[in-house]
Amino acid sequence: MIRVYFRQAWIMLKQNRLFSSVYIVGTGLSIALVMVLFVIYYVKAGPVYPEYNRDRMLVIKTMKSQDKGSNGTSCNTGVSYFVAKTLLKDLPHLDQIAVFQGGGWSRMRVDLPGNQGSQEILPGYVDCGFWSMFSFRFLSGKPFVQADVDSRLPVAVISESLARKLFATTDATGKYLSMNAERIRVCGVVKDVSYATPTTVADLWMPMTRHPGCDDKDPDGRLNGAFWIYLTAPTRAEKKQLRAEVQDAFRRYNAQDHPYVSDLMEQPDDYWKSSLRTDCMGAPDVKQTVRQLAYILLALLFIPALNLGGLISSRMDRRLGELGVRRAYGATSRMLVNQVLWENLLLTLLGGVAGMLVSWGILLSARGWILSLGTAKWGGIPYSDASLFLGPEVLFNPYVFATAFLVCLFLNVLSALIPALWALRHSIVNSLHAQR
Repeated sequence: MIRVYFRQAWIMLKQNRLFSSVYIVGTGLSIALVMVLFVIYYVKAGPVYPEYNRDRMLVIKTMKSQDKGSNGTSCNTGVSYFVAKTLLKDLPHLDQIAVFQGGGWSRMRVDLPGNQGSQEILPGYVDCGFWSMFSFRFLSGKPFVQADVDSRLPVAVISESLARKLFATTDATGKYLSMNAERIRVCGVVKDVSYATPTTVADLWMPMTRHPGCDDKDPDGRLNGAFWIYLTAPTRAEKKQLRAEVQDAFRRYNAQDHPYVSDLMEQPDDYWKSSLRTDCMGAPDVKQTVRQLAYILLALLFIPALNLGGLISSRMDRRLGELGVRRAYGATSRMLVNQVLWENLLLTLLGGVAGMLVSWGILLSARGWILSLGTAKWGGIPYSDASLFLGPEVLFNPYVFATAFLVCLFLNVLSALIPALWALRHSIVNSLHAQR
């Protein structure tokens, strides 16, 4: 019967081309906008290169230090290296810990060989745990080791695109570049990271001890610094215990005799929540963000569904005679409803395919501003379409296809079921009379 339904739906599609075109276009535009919205949040929370372990990750981005004295002054910045190296390193449910320069991106320039000028880059300062936590794809060489970090050696891992600009090849291990009149040895080359993943993006990664704000000494109560801290639990289920252990470590440190008290501001966050923390002064309003997303989804789904429902309702009025004849020959209401649903599912699936293609076109042509929505632009670094690239793992992700299918199914049921049930309220006599 399903094959018969689809065959009949295909014939009716060719006979009613205007109706079918309007239906497919309306469905496609709705699904395209839903897919764009889904990709925006998937990039912020889903497993994408090189951040495949986001489901086990907790993040500390900002720190508030309050003076215990009478003036009550406070300071809101990133986190000190001391927190990662000493305060949190031995927690029972800690699997890995990594540090990345955060809260103050700034551009630097590296000199091109042969006096060909210079290239503007975005540097990153990381520890050795960074390379263990994130799954970078090394095209050449390997990451620097702990001895390099402790000795503040001038070594760096560079991106694929920077290696091609500087050396015209990705086989750049052992070569040197010049930055701030200092020779930096390249120890590895990795596949490019998109600006859509601000946790790990950089053109060049150096040992964090070379950052001027790096200090692993006890700061006497003020734990502010220039870094973001990432922690992973052994399993997703153990994140709750790890979060409690981090908060307890800060509570015990604040209980000591220090002139400052440090406030985590409800951190550490799950990774998806940390992507919403764009204000260093407090925790993000997750409920407000969810409400805004719900309003957008309602606008993108229910308004087109109502319009499509009106189209189907007018079409059902013209098919009352057909339905009456089929009911006179023994067809049940359930069979007729199934027929209408399957017929409209074909149109909805065609609209879904069109919507997926349109969504890819939108993302590829305007990803520079679409994917930067809701993301903090630290230090005023501008985004561009070239730097906010999307890989196949995002565009062709099975979750994206599953979401597209569910949206198609939802639109089909919502826009077709009610008009079909309303049309079947007529008696067989009235339906046959409508044909006359």
